[in-house]
Amino acid sequence: MMSLKRSFLLLALSALSLGALAQQGEGYRTVHAEPPTVEGPVEVLEFFWYGCGACYQFAPLVDTWKADLPEGVVFKRVPAVLNPNWRLHGQAFYTAEALGVTEQMHSRIFNAIHQERNFLQSQADVRSLFLNNGVSAEDFDSAWNSFAVDSQLRRAERLAREYQVRATPSMVVGGHYVSDPRTAGGLRELLQLTDRLTESLQAQ
Repeated sequence: MMSLKRSFLLLALSALSLGALAQQGEGYRTVHAEPPTVEGPVEVLEFFWYGCGACYQFAPLVDTWKADLPEGVVFKRVPAVLNPNWRLHGQAFYTAEALGVTEQMHSRIFNAIHQERNFLQSQADVRSLFLNNGVSAEDFDSAWNSFAVDSQLRRAERLAREYQVRATPSMVVGGHYVSDPRTAGGLRELLQLTDRLTESLQAQ
């Protein structure tokens, strides 16, 4: 499945200040979609795909970044279900969440695809990976086929449409601002822009 082998090419651009971004209309897009799922804190969503090379590179940066989030900021990952091929990987993510093994399996799934060239093209491939990492067959099958996982997948599909997610990884800040490495100027710049947009919302 060729789409699972494709990586995103990144442009090496310098980061711009929030003021310059706002004036030039660069770095992010403003959308009007579903309100954040939490009230009070600023919600930051990362839309990702396990088959995306940029997402694989972004994952350790996000892990470091989210460990030091300021008070009043809530971070959540959302699999980008932009086509049927990506749905399988989204189902793997929500299965891990349902089983309480997200922190363990998130990096393991990335490594399987990008280091071991195991592209996880079927339920059987995903199941085998989970079982090889300590999840029982009964627990996996129950979670994989659960109403909760299916509901989460449907919501992820809807959010990707409402936020007009066009690339992975993408960050959505406060339900209004959408950016990705190409518009922000790189992976680290994407996190820097996310911080500035978050601070701007908190200051309002």
